[in-house]
Formats: sequence, C-alpha cells, structure tokens
Amino acid sequence: MSETLWERVLSCLDVNGLVDMTRELVRIRSVFDPETEGANEEKVALFLASRLREWGFSVAIEEVSPGRPNVIATIAGNEPGKTILFEGHTDVVTEGDPDEWEVDPFGGELKEGRIYGRGACDTKGNLAAMIFAAKALKNSRVPFKGRVMLCIPVDEEGMMEGIKHFIRRGWADSVDAAVICEPQENRICISQKGALRAILETEGKMAHGAMPFSGVNPNWAMAEFICALREVAGKEIRIHGEDEYLGLPSITPTMVHSPSSGRGQLNVIPRQSLVGLDIRTIPAQDHQALKEALLSLKEEVARKDGKVKMSLEFIEERPCTKTEKNEPIVRAASTAYQVVTGKHPVYDGVPGATDGTFLYAWKGIPLVTTGAGKRDVPHQANEYVDIDELVEAARIFATTAVVYLSEEAE
Repeated sequence: MSETLWERVLSCLDVNGLVDMTRELVRIRSVFDPETEGANEEKVALFLASRLREWGFSVAIEEVSPGRPNVIATIAGNEPGKTILFEGHTDVVTEGDPDEWEVDPFGGELKEGRIYGRGACDTKGNLAAMIFAAKALKNSRVPFKGRVMLCIPVDEEGMMEGIKHFIRRGWADSVDAAVICEPQENRICISQKGALRAILETEGKMAHGAMPFSGVNPNWAMAEFICALREVAGKEIRIHGEDEYLGLPSITPTMVHSPSSGRGQLNVIPRQSLVGLDIRTIPAQDHQALKEALLSLKEEVARKDGKVKMSLEFIEERPCTKTEKNEPIVRAASTAYQVVTGKHPVYDGVPGATDGTFLYAWKGIPLVTTGAGKRDVPHQANEYVDIDELVEAARIFATTAVVYLSEEAE
C-alpha cells in the first residue's frame, strides 16, 4: 500500500471542525438522570445524527429507552470487504459540585491549548475525533474495501445498555474489529480489566439509638463484611499477582447506605443497610471462584452475628478482554501510531471496563482501546483534553482505518 493513501486521508482532516465539534458536544449536558425530564443523551445524539446525514453518511437512530437513542453511521468502500467499528459514547457523568470547577463544567471553554468541560476527555473529544477521522476518509475519496461503522451509544457510564442494545439488534454481527475511543493517552490498549458489581444487604430490627439492645443493628455485620474484604482482596493479589498491562486486581466498597432506602436519623437504628461493591479483575482470576469466596464470607459473617439476615447479589459481570498483538486490528493501530507519531507504539491495558467488553465477550470481536486524554482526568473537576493530543488521536483513528481496510492488514 502506498503511503500516499493515508497522507491523502490525513490532509482532509478538518482540525478546526474537530475542535469546534468537541466544544459543541461538551455544551450539551448529556448527564443521565431518570428523575429529571430531558436529562439524557437525546440532544447530543440527534445533533450528531443530523451532522452525519449532512455529510453523506448512512445513519440509523434506535431508541434504547425513552429519550436515549443510539446512533449508528456507516460509509462503504468501493468493494466488499471487512468492517471496522469505531465506538464512542454520548453520556457523561455528573459534574458534581460546580463550585469545585474553575470553568463552566458545560462551557466547552478553550484555554491554553486545552478544551475544558465535563466529557471533554471522557469521551466527547474522542467521539468527535472518530467522526472527523471517518469524515476525512470519506472526503479524501481514497478507495478502500469494506465499511467503516461508527457506533455512538448511550449509557456507557451506567449499565452499558446502549452497546447491549446495539449487539442485540444485530449491528455487531458484521463487525470484524473494533476501536474503542476512550482516553488512554493514545496508547494502544490490548486488554481491559473485568468487573463484577455486587450489592450486599444486611437486615436487622429497627430500634431507638438509646436502647440498641431492643433492636438488631445491621451495621455491625455490614462493617465486619467490609473490613474482611481487605483480606479477600489481599489474597487475590498474593495468588494472582500483577498483570503486565492491567496492574493489580481490586475489591472496592463504594456506595454505603444506612438505611438502604429512605432517610436516616442519628438516634435511630435502621432495619436495613446496603453496600455496593466494585470489583475489578485481571485475566488470571476466575470470576466464579471469586464470587464463591465472597458468598462464603457473607455466610461466615452471618453465622457469627446470628441475628442479622444478609444477602449478596451480583448484578453485573463483565469479563476481561485480551487481544493478541498479531491480530490485524492491533497491527493496524500500531502502524497508525508509528505513522502519526514517528515513535514505536506504547502498549497498555484499560484499568476499567468499556463498551468494548461486550463486543468482545458476546461476539468475540477483536479490539483495541485508544484515544486522547490523560486517564486520571475523567470524572474529576476541571476535566480537559489537550487539543494536540486530540488531533493526534483523530489522525491515528483515520490511519488505522486505512491500514486495516487495505490488503496489508490481511
């Protein structure tokens, strides 16, 4: 393949348009809140669908749930061939306390070579980058085989219902490889941590805080379970060690609610308490064995207490992913990285799960995860993305598509 092919594509990359779209996307507050009307991804999805249609893409809009539509856009080459998917979600997490921000969280402010705002890094900048990469390929008129598909789903920050809907509707059936566009400092990430999500509930008997022996306090058992998790987590680390790209596994208590619903009061022992567990795994671990260990711990604590009822429910399971370096999509992304940066690719792993988890686990689609943005910036105040890094990501996306859909990627 002549190098002039990707040079022609990269010469068509609209850098100013990429920056403008990123800022426009940040200004659309696509934080999902089921209790607030209109607080969803609909506005940003319809905005993107309209733009993509204007630019000549084939566009489909599919509602996952009311006000939460996926957008799927495609461009076809001159001949039949493979399909490469680029994926970037439309939802963002809440901005938290606006007073912690030095800029408007949804202002899309441009400052000293950076775009600021919630989602600038995770992942509206990368969403815009993948769109402009595909647009550059289309506008260049470079001949290629196969298709480029853009998947723009909802709910990545939640239970990932958008990508699950995309798969159930059959869109993934024709996909040969995927690039998950997330903030990874443009490293070529070839593995992702798995995840288990669990809810532990403890139930006792409500009572006056001044007369605790007239009730059964569920918080003691919950606290004992949480403290014992440290030993379980430590044992997993001792047995399985550290993964080359993913680091250490973890078991993290996150949400702690007492009472588990409703409003608590200082002088009232609640009837029920709840703790949420965010468990991140590496390929060496066995999810079933880990679940059995946690269930055994729950039974042990319940027997010791005697009066408290305990339940442990696993509400979500996301397996680890791993793509070998000799896969065509990894070779294509690695070549793209070298072409764009002039450096050898840096391989890494994703510390969390992404929508790509289900593309890999349910459909066996090989994937890489890459994109602009420091990986410790998402979900924090003053979130930003460096424009130079964002442009580099768009160039890597575009070149990856050219290389993958060429004969050399066979």
